[in-house]
Amino acid sequence: MKALILVISFLLEGIVSNFVPINGFFAPLFTLIALIIIYPLFDEATEYYKYAFVTGLVYDLFYTDTIIFHAIIFCFMAFLISKLNLVLSDNYVNVLVIMAICILIYRIVTYGFLVLVSSVSFDFIALIMSVLKSLIINLIYSVIIFFVVKRFQKKSKYKF
Repeated sequence: MKALILVISFLLEGIVSNFVPINGFFAPLFTLIALIIIYPLFDEATEYYKYAFVTGLVYDLFYTDTIIFHAIIFCFMAFLISKLNLVLSDNYVNVLVIMAICILIYRIVTYGFLVLVSSVSFDFIALIMSVLKSLIINLIYSVIIFFVVKRFQKKSKYKF
């Protein structure tokens, strides 16, 4: 089920990004949201980090032209998600808090890297707008996927 959620989120992110303009009002990060939702399904942290690393590599190959950049970022985000889940319980409000923190950090790190390699010039308003655009559509997606996973979990008595 973990891999299925990641694959669906990965493919859906690509499909949605084809219909939403780059500078549009929505900026999907469905793969990152899937990593947040599936964390409680893992018994071992090392397996979760492996999933995050492989997902980052595939993300790099399909969506960006970097080779290991997102693999490292997704591993860092997986570490952050695991630490936040130790502090916060597994309910929907806390998933939203974790989602907001992760999107904020992900956008800051990727934007900082683009500024560092001089791909873009630093613009604080553009950074804030990209975070806000990401929060809107990912909030909707996290609501949907959270309830789907919870419903499937109740039917199959899967650990969450």
